[in-house]
Amino acid sequence: MQSVNRIIALLFTLSLFFCAAFVHSQTVQPLENNHSTLAAVKQKLFDLLGENTQFSVEPYNNELRLVTTQNHTFFASPDGKYLYLGQVIDTESKIDLTELVKQQQRVTLIKTLPRDALLSYQASNEQHVITIFTDIDCPFCRKLHGKIEKLNHQGVTVDYVMIPRGKVGSSAFEKTAAALCARNPQEAMNQAMQVGHYQGNVTNVCENNLVTQQQLAQRFGFSATPTILLQNGEAISGLIKTDELLQRLADI
Repeated sequence: MQSVNRIIALLFTLSLFFCAAFVHSQTVQPLENNHSTLAAVKQKLFDLLGENTQFSVEPYNNELRLVTTQNHTFFASPDGKYLYLGQVIDTESKIDLTELVKQQQRVTLIKTLPRDALLSYQASNEQHVITIFTDIDCPFCRKLHGKIEKLNHQGVTVDYVMIPRGKVGSSAFEKTAAALCARNPQEAMNQAMQVGHYQGNVTNVCENNLVTQQQLAQRFGFSATPTILLQNGEAISGLIKTDELLQRLADI
C-alpha cells in the first residue's frame, strides 16, 4: 500500500488531477455488461500502481468507474485513461459525487465501530451519536471539547477517536494513552484538553485501544482534526458552532 500512497500523493500534486471532473448524471444508470472494459481499466491501474496493489473497480454510471483501494476511493474514465482524484461534480444536481460515495461508505463503516474501544461522553437522553476524531495537541479540538457538556444536555452522545501525532513511544502517543488509561478517562481527558496533558494515576490495560483508534482513523481516511462524523456518514472538518451542529443533526 505504500506504492499506492506514493502514487496518490504524486498525482494530487499535479494540477491535472486537481481540476474538477464534470459529469452529467448522479444516479447509477443501466450499463452494458462489458467485462473486457473493466479488465482494461484494472490492467491500466496495475501498470500504474504495480501488480501487487489491491483495489476493486466497478461501474458507477456510463461516464465513470469507481476505484476503491484500502484507504482511498476515486473515479476513473471508462477506459481507465484518466483518474479523477479531486472533486467530481454533477453539474445538473450540483452534487459532489466523490463525497457522496465516501459518505455512503462511511455509513457502512460506522456500523463496525468498536464503541467499547472509544472514549465516550454519553447523553442521558441520547438522541444522536457523533464520533469526533480528535487530538490533545490540536487547539481547535480543545475548543470543541469545551462544547461537549452542552451537546450532552441536548441529547448528543460524543464518542472520541483519538489520533495523536505520533506512533507508539512518542510523547504525543504516550500522553494520550495516559489520559485514556486513567481510572476516570473522561475526567482525565477533560484535564488534558484544558492544559495539554494529564498527570494522575493510570493503569496499563487500555493502551491497545489507542492503537485501535489510530487504525480506525486510517480506515475512514481521516487525518485532520477535529473531524466530526455524523451517523449519516457526513464528515464535518474543523470547528463548528454548537447551534449549527445541532441543526445539522436535526436535519438528518
